[in-house]
Amino acid sequence: MSSILAFSALSVVLVIIPGPAVMLVLKSAIARGRGPALLTALGVLTADLVWAAASVAGLTALLVSSQIAFDVVRYLGAAYLVYLGVKLLLARAALPAPEQGTAPASVGKPRSRWRAFREGLISDLSNPKTVIVFTSVIPQFIDHGARPVDTLVLGAVFAVIGFLSLVTYALVFSAAAKMLREARVIRAILRVGGAILAAFGVGLAVERPAV
Repeated sequence: MSSILAFSALSVVLVIIPGPAVMLVLKSAIARGRGPALLTALGVLTADLVWAAASVAGLTALLVSSQIAFDVVRYLGAAYLVYLGVKLLLARAALPAPEQGTAPASVGKPRSRWRAFREGLISDLSNPKTVIVFTSVIPQFIDHGARPVDTLVLGAVFAVIGFLSLVTYALVFSAAAKMLREARVIRAILRVGGAILAAFGVGLAVERPAV
């Protein structure tokens, strides 16, 4: 129990620091509304649970043991973030400001919902820093001879805490979007978000995390 509490406290610190997932939630909340923003958060949660299951199966250990495989994941993640960032920077009239009390028209479209979920899923599945949490951080809270389920529990704790953090961001960002009526302000916010996403991607490409 003490290890779970200690890891939970560390997880809170890790998820408080804004990263690509927060920027994707911001993008979805401003451009599409609360529903898609929550789906982006759900996509990140799903990816975290996939990594948790992979760590139990030993797949994450295999991944970080191969520098080539790890770099492939890192560069794919970087390219995807740059792609999303540039897409936002180049967007024009396709990003209308949500009207007060209403959601963007795209919220109810299945394609838009799937896109929001997919962005969260892919960005987290291709984020090597998430892999490092499961391969380097979690094992420090596991006793020698622990059962695989113990690793899974800590992985689920990290995933849920991250999800709750993103849900909070989604609610705050979507509420703020409803108060913004100037389309130029909306576009400016999204373009700043696009620049930050692209910067995250470039940083991910040039940085070599210790594994």
